[in-house]
Amino acid sequence: MKLKSGYVKMIIPAAILLVAAGAFAAIPSLRSRFSKKEPVTKNRIVITENNEQDKKVLSELSGVLHAMDTVTVITVNGFMDGVDLADSTSNLQSAFCYSRQGNQGYYQLGDNEMISLTDAYIVVANDVKKIFVSPPKTVINPIRMPIQAEVDFLAHESYKVSRRAEGALTRISLTNPTHASYREYTIAFDTLHIVRKSVMRMTDPEALTDPTKDKILTISISNWEVGAVRKDLLRMDRYISRVNGEIVPAARLKGYEIVKD
Repeated sequence: MKLKSGYVKMIIPAAILLVAAGAFAAIPSLRSRFSKKEPVTKNRIVITENNEQDKKVLSELSGVLHAMDTVTVITVNGFMDGVDLADSTSNLQSAFCYSRQGNQGYYQLGDNEMISLTDAYIVVANDVKKIFVSPPKTVINPIRMPIQAEVDFLAHESYKVSRRAEGALTRISLTNPTHASYREYTIAFDTLHIVRKSVMRMTDPEALTDPTKDKILTISISNWEVGAVRKDLLRMDRYISRVNGEIVPAARLKGYEIVKD
């Protein structure tokens, strides 16, 4: 989980979506990708379906996760704690910021930033003093299943479903120690159905049956501002400019290397 420049573009939006948009709905495709190497087993796995009470909780979970799907002007701040049980040097602890206005967005995780603008897609890797510049990409809302289809899918994943009050928050947890991709998924949300904390325990794709190699990602949200945007972070001249037709770093990033993707 070390934040290296090579995959900064992947980890930042992925981490934000886990909280802001409910990427848990993507489990069907994730499980397909993770399960390319099937574990050897002698016993046939019996799939049990959750009861109606559990399905009501799953429906509530789906609704909470997708509450922000259509919001296109928002700023979110929080903290991410990633633990790799097999390799402590890959642990990640960092504050993050996500700000979006329509089809433009800014993501910051630790010292690294990703900016999607109408004219360019920029990644500033402050740790290695490089600025990656590529053609613009569209900031889109996540694709989601209908709630009932999502509930029907999750109800056959053999998860133990629990729901309880936790102070001013409501906590919903799905746990399955033998699941192929997510052994645990927990969210805590407030009375406005805004997620305040998310915990995911993910398996290692190369060691699906070994929990000592799992990765645990905890995301805590300190601030949600719907309808607010950090416009200063969406200015191209904050990161790059053009001199005689050539892309150069902004003055505050003097000395950074420009890399055209």
